[in-house]
Amino acid sequence: MTDRFILQEVLTDDVPFRVHNVKIDKFIYEQDLPLMLLAHYDRLSDELKIQKPLTDFFGQMNDKVTTAQACAIFGVSPDSLRPATHIKITGTSVIVWDEFPLALHLQFTNTAKDSQTTDERDITQAVADEIGNILLSGNVNVLHKNTAKELVSIDLSDDEFVITPSDNYTRLPNSHALATTQILNHIRHTTPQAMAYLSHALRDKIMEHVQERF
Repeated sequence: MTDRFILQEVLTDDVPFRVHNVKIDKFIYEQDLPLMLLAHYDRLSDELKIQKPLTDFFGQMNDKVTTAQACAIFGVSPDSLRPATHIKITGTSVIVWDEFPLALHLQFTNTAKDSQTTDERDITQAVADEIGNILLSGNVNVLHKNTAKELVSIDLSDDEFVITPSDNYTRLPNSHALATTQILNHIRHTTPQAMAYLSHALRDKIMEHVQERF
């Protein structure tokens, strides 16, 4: 008789997952990348916003410009806006439950946007702040080899997807990947100690990358 396991339920149980690896795919830390004009406008002082009403710039709000270009468009002095720091962190991690055995290849990012902006100038502090915004998202690949165990995924619409035992990773359909990352993010937010093993590994790898690069 084959034992049946539901992936999303396994993730909520007290299962001893460990981190196999963490890889950084993209790391951006740059000053004054082009932003939509609306984002620059939001950074103006309240006094300047009164002098320069938003309606004057409606036709250009979606244009991406640098800080200097934005100041020129608004007709304000160059020091009216401080260039923002842009941070983008994306990568992957593999977590493993050895006893099953089961492995999940996950993607993570600090923002779904091109980058996140901050006024923090200290790189260590700026990156540390963004680590707190890391979410699991995107594709989920599952490695399940045990033919004695049936593993299924159930998405948010209660549709099932059978993860057939294989020596290769199986990519979950998008709806099942979403259900999986949503559960993991919920656990990290509500009971952070339950996934401290992953949060600590992500933090250590990202800060190691910062130290090596900067």
